[in-house]
Amino acid sequence: MKQTTSRGSRRGAPPAPVVAGAPPSPASVGRISAGAALLYVVLAVAWASPSSLSPADTVPNLGDPLHLAWVMAWDAHQLARDPLALFDSNSFYPYPQSLAFGDHLLPEALLVAPVYWTTGNALLASNAAVVAGLALSALAMFALVLRLTASGPAALLAGLLYAFNGLTRHELPRVHVLHLQWWPLALLFFLRFLDEGRRRHAALAAGCLLLQCLSGTYDLAYTLLLLPLWLAGPFVLGRRLPTSREVRILGVALALAAVPLGAVVTPYLRQFRALGLEKRQAEALLGLSPADLARLRDAGFEGGFAPGADLLSYMDPEEGSVLWGRFAGIAESELPHFPGLLGGTLAVLGAGSLRRLPRPARDAGALALATALTALLLSLGSRVRVGGADWGPGPYDLLHRYVPFARGMASPERFGVLVGLGGAILAGFGAARLLPLVAPRWRLGAMAAAAAFAVLEHWGPVGAAAPVPTGRDLPPVYRWLATDGDGPVIELPLYSERDKKQWAAYPFFSTYHWRPVPIGRTSFYPPAHDRLAFELRSFPDETSLALLERLGLRTVVVHPLVWTPEERGARLEALDAEPRLERVRVFDEAVPARFAALRLGHERVYRLKAVSHPPLPPCRPEAELPRADWRLYGSGIAPPHRVRDGDLGTSWMTLAPQRRGDHLQVVLPQPQTVSAIALEMAYPYEEFPRGLDLLVPDAGGWRPVPYADGPEEAWERLDDLVRRPREARIVLRFPSRSLTTFTLALGTRDRDWASPRWSVAELRAYRACR
Repeated sequence: MKQTTSRGSRRGAPPAPVVAGAPPSPASVGRISAGAALLYVVLAVAWASPSSLSPADTVPNLGDPLHLAWVMAWDAHQLARDPLALFDSNSFYPYPQSLAFGDHLLPEALLVAPVYWTTGNALLASNAAVVAGLALSALAMFALVLRLTASGPAALLAGLLYAFNGLTRHELPRVHVLHLQWWPLALLFFLRFLDEGRRRHAALAAGCLLLQCLSGTYDLAYTLLLLPLWLAGPFVLGRRLPTSREVRILGVALALAAVPLGAVVTPYLRQFRALGLEKRQAEALLGLSPADLARLRDAGFEGGFAPGADLLSYMDPEEGSVLWGRFAGIAESELPHFPGLLGGTLAVLGAGSLRRLPRPARDAGALALATALTALLLSLGSRVRVGGADWGPGPYDLLHRYVPFARGMASPERFGVLVGLGGAILAGFGAARLLPLVAPRWRLGAMAAAAAFAVLEHWGPVGAAAPVPTGRDLPPVYRWLATDGDGPVIELPLYSERDKKQWAAYPFFSTYHWRPVPIGRTSFYPPAHDRLAFELRSFPDETSLALLERLGLRTVVVHPLVWTPEERGARLEALDAEPRLERVRVFDEAVPARFAALRLGHERVYRLKAVSHPPLPPCRPEAELPRADWRLYGSGIAPPHRVRDGDLGTSWMTLAPQRRGDHLQVVLPQPQTVSAIALEMAYPYEEFPRGLDLLVPDAGGWRPVPYADGPEEAWERLDDLVRRPREARIVLRFPSRSLTTFTLALGTRDRDWASPRWSVAELRAYRACR
């Protein structure tokens, strides 16, 4: 007797087709699939241009693409060298397991690792991953819809809509956002398991979910949130309970997939605990009135609101679209969400025709509709906006408040990618329903016109590509560093924080020597990262040299062209005059002019000598003043009393960026002797004050009080952030004085140094410092 599933379908039998007539033969499916794959690859190259046309030395910009190219290169490098130490990357020295400060990109890296192993060019491998992500995502959707509809043209169009849209056009600099192929494949194999009952299909479905979870942090969060819907949906729609066999097979498959996922997630959990990410500072806004929240939004503050897409953004074409650009601008959102006139119409038609579909296509369509609607609601963020008007809290507000990992998602708008997933499946059903209405002799032309229209709806300018020196154009200092040892190295001066995205160049160029580097670009910055960068802004001053020496950063690569022409001469003279710096190499080679944006060429390498005498630590604050009766005033956006509530998870904070005049005032209940003031820090640690003044009353006004701020104090702050981030603080030490009030205020600061908001988790004052 032939084994049957609970639905009574024969093993391997395809679902009933949506279109009239017999399903295509295997040979026909093969030809259609090969043609679709070729089309998708060609279109992916065009979609990713101009970087894809010069993939060895071009990227969309000098930020995320360089960072992600380094990540994939590190994965390929370390998997061949020491896979068990994958997370001990060479970035963000001296932190261990520093790969966990950003996405690991393992699936993407494995896909293009042969390119990197063969060429040693991280940029070429990264651009190959971009093209592969687009083409494979389209092909995966093609396979799913072909299974559901038995219509090659409908499947081809669904793949185009899924992979080549406004979102993927916008996200070309972020390769992992483009790798969306595993969700459609997971649904395909899950549906095949339900139809045929084979263990291998359950295993493949679980494996695809695993790969999508590993493709990006957001993908992991989305999958965990929607997996219950995807697992339970077919049984609810089929009005039946899963059999014990189905539960057992799916349970085992998912459990096996959870093992490698847990192994990869564990380093992230360790980092989050070390940084105190169980409570994010966004929680500081909980409890504010709706009027206060509206005032803060009007002032440009977004932290803690989880701002999402405006509902009308799903009807708003992308700016620059060759077809609809003149109609753009009806909504304001971070990301494009317009599905296209064709895609949206076909999706609505497909949703409207679900009742007429045979099973399991009808259940798959209903599941796609539920996915799209759920994702759309969540993409609206904590507050629903329609045409800019606030309509109140959205469903995501509950997630943002009560689900810990949801608070780590800075942009709920990115749920829109799942709107595209469900919408493309529905559009495939809509196309399959329309196809029989077209006369056979016109179908090929109609299909070609529809495909071209779908692509043109989202085609528009992506900006000029950024060239990066590689191969023969690579500055020779980087190949020399590979021969100079394996100790940590730092490149100075740093690009201005206003050009912070270009800090991605430091780990990227380290792919030529793999020595540890302290500065880079990532999703979650290490606690000491921005503090170190800030303290190095005046290199080679006494403070910067002291910090480099104590961190063990003895090799310094100097890029003279990063300094402005006005300051370059004086800085180079100071370098050569500094006795603690020994110049060991000078490279006179210039870099071709087309790479001028990175300001490379004419590098110098210095060796920093160790200091013979040990440093004297600063005095230790003692005898803390009671805080219960303090009166607090501030210019911030959260109640200032939070600096004395004993909770590092809540903070007083200013608007971003911090500005001159931002202040926090303390009025003591009676005159008190004060010798030190401590500002305790919490994540995000980059929200420290730039240009902080301590002000005390003086003849009806305020005057600044000098406080100790030399190399020893700078090292104390940095060392706390490296070794004890949960105890990190900024201590202002000054001669003892009797005070009834004092104010912490932002004064003058480097105009070229951009900054986030200023936040204070806890504020303390001390009578003595010994």
